[in-house]
Amino acid sequence: MQKPAALRPGDKIAVVAPSGKVDDEKLKTGIAALERAGFAVETADNILARKGYLAGEAVGRAAALRKFFERSDVAAILAARGGFGSIQMLPYLDADAIRRHPKIFVGYSDLSIVINWLVQRCGMVAFHGPMVAMELARGLDGRNADFFWGTLTGKKTRWDIDLGETVRSGVAEGEAAGGCLSTIVTTIGTPYEIDTAGKMLFLEDVAEKPYRIERMLTHMRMAGKLDRVAGIVFGSFSYCEGDGEREVAEIIREMFRDAPYPVATGVPAGHGDDNIILPLGVKMKLDGAARRLSLIEPPVHAPGC
Repeated sequence: MQKPAALRPGDKIAVVAPSGKVDDEKLKTGIAALERAGFAVETADNILARKGYLAGEAVGRAAALRKFFERSDVAAILAARGGFGSIQMLPYLDADAIRRHPKIFVGYSDLSIVINWLVQRCGMVAFHGPMVAMELARGLDGRNADFFWGTLTGKKTRWDIDLGETVRSGVAEGEAAGGCLSTIVTTIGTPYEIDTAGKMLFLEDVAEKPYRIERMLTHMRMAGKLDRVAGIVFGSFSYCEGDGEREVAEIIREMFRDAPYPVATGVPAGHGDDNIILPLGVKMKLDGAARRLSLIEPPVHAPGC
């Protein structure tokens, strides 16, 4: 697995819109935050393109992403926002070409598909985390800021985070994979199907009713995607409340109480108030009894390495 170089002061960060249409004012606010942090910023020429709820045609979105990967003066690529549409550009991307230019890529939600594609097809570490016209525009602070900048600059090479509930005890290690459940499920049966075998699978979502969460987890189970994982950690499920008859926490407990691997909830990442950056494609350790998730290898090459 190729690891990108850590960000250095003054590096150029490119901003792209691989999914939904972007709000210009939020984009400007997020860019200003990057500049205040000491980085040069360049946006894709078509970043404000519109095709209904999409950020323009898929071929154009793919071209912008491909161009920034191939440019040697760009150190990192950050998504402006999620929404829908990133899977549409994958047929227009060249994995072999991108593999030759590993660099930081950050996004989440609909971008979960792109992140896992970069890990699986391009063999490079990618990052599930805050986006420019979203969290960066609203202002990163506290632990979110510490994890974001510490990880991308190579200062935070390992960490331990406390989790919420242990559903199934045990200890396991595996490369992190996953992201937004409702987008990950859409890859099953396509050429871009997520590989979960031996992985530390992370799943989260937003604004999905409990019956939809159960349906998607059942789909993953029946597709064999929950059989050979190393472990599963669940993140936030914001605005996923039901009518009280059956809630998400109950579904997770029931579905995984007899799992042959550790399962825990409460990773502070995803669509909730906390959204720490999670590197995918690097090893993590889950200790169910201790309710702790640990990053056990550096996700970027430190400056000078």
